Amino acid sequence: IHFIMKKNLLFVCVVLLILLFSNSFNVKIFSPNKNYAEKLSTSDITVEQGSAFYKKQCGYCHTTEELIGPDMNKIKAFYLKKYPKKQDFVNAMVSFVSNPSKKNAIYLQDKDFMMMPKMPFKKDKIKAAASYIFDTKSFK
Repeated sequence: IHFIMKKNLLFVCVVLLILLFSNSFNVKIFSPNKNYAEKLSTSDITVEQGSAFYKKQCGYCHTTEELIGPDMNKIKAFYLKKYPKKQDFVNAMVSFVSNPSKKNAIYLQDKDFMMMPKMPFKKDKIKAAASYIFDTKSFK
């Protein structure tokens, strides 16, 4: 357990140093891809667009390796227990991603992750990704 905690602390320190130095040189690292988000229309978003948006914007952090954020499979399981209906699931996920906080978090983590930062995505994009998450069996 101590090794895992030291490994996580080291990882957080390295990420913070990268972010610190990247800001000094006006380099944006780990920032959402705004250009891609703007290409999606605000009208009816297809499953393919929800999938592409998730893979481009969410899947970077939410991998099974859990290096940055928790595994989306685990997050989805917690949401499904509380919200088995798609509309409720999507609404809850949109609510959290729009304004992440410990107060409105549903997933109870077994690892210590930092709270997800607020992302500059429009709600319809988050809704498309949440719909895709609900409809997808498993994430790799």
